[in-house]
Amino acid sequence: MCILFFYLSEICSIDGYKLVLVNNRDETWDRPTKATSFWDHDSSCISGLDQMSGRSGGTWLGMSREGKIGVLLNILGQQDHTKEGRGFLVTNFISGKHDIHDYAQEILEQKNKYNGFNLILFDMGKQEDYLPVKPVYVSNASNYFSCVNMRTLPSNTSFAVSNSPLEYPFQKVMHGRERFGRIISQFPTVNMKGHLIQELFTLMSDQSSLLPDPVLEKAAVVAGLPPHRVSHQSAINVYSPDDRYGTTITTIILVDSQGTVDFIEHTLNPANQGGNNISEVHEIFSLSQIG
Repeated sequence: MCILFFYLSEICSIDGYKLVLVNNRDETWDRPTKATSFWDHDSSCISGLDQMSGRSGGTWLGMSREGKIGVLLNILGQQDHTKEGRGFLVTNFISGKHDIHDYAQEILEQKNKYNGFNLILFDMGKQEDYLPVKPVYVSNASNYFSCVNMRTLPSNTSFAVSNSPLEYPFQKVMHGRERFGRIISQFPTVNMKGHLIQELFTLMSDQSSLLPDPVLEKAAVVAGLPPHRVSHQSAINVYSPDDRYGTTITTIILVDSQGTVDFIEHTLNPANQGGNNISEVHEIFSLSQIG
């Protein structure tokens, strides 16, 4: 389980943000992961990297200095271990030269090679008609009716998605989107950056159960999740110690009007509740291409 919130501004003020994005990665605590950094083999890209056998080198979220961003969220209940790793959908996009629309179309045509996913793509380094390129959403959700598998996402509005198709949002998506919108409205300028970051991390650390949630509860039956796990996973921040599972990484990406990027990530060690269980990465860089 993961959850993503973002706001992309088509026309922002000189002291505002083109993009505010925050994401929680929920994973088993024991899954081996390389800490987030610029890649050794390609210093233009930054992400954590999966080190699980058969999936090594993929990621759930990454960004390039050129402004490409990919975020991957799995669809709950669609799991076949013989299928290809989904994390490469992100790494191939941010490290490649593909046009965002061409890449999305390519993935759509190959969607059956993968377990269920929502993939959200950004290209902050390019413009169309003098406006930022809108994000593109690709999905292969199969356990739901009347879902659109690819679409352009809107600008100038708070947007959220988790581990279900856009047409079937979990309660935490709807609840969190409202809170996220209030936060970015309250702290819209770069001189409020510290407060913005603090409030976003507070939002993403909320472990309040948001049951009842008919969409999540139905998907959980398909996935075979026990009742206690469903309650935990209804929260924005998942903490399920009996299953050694939950939110392990929270990432914030801020892109201001000048193309300066703050890439901030908190990695949690949930098992170490008695000590310092958070490590932080904070990289600041400029987009190498603002078109």
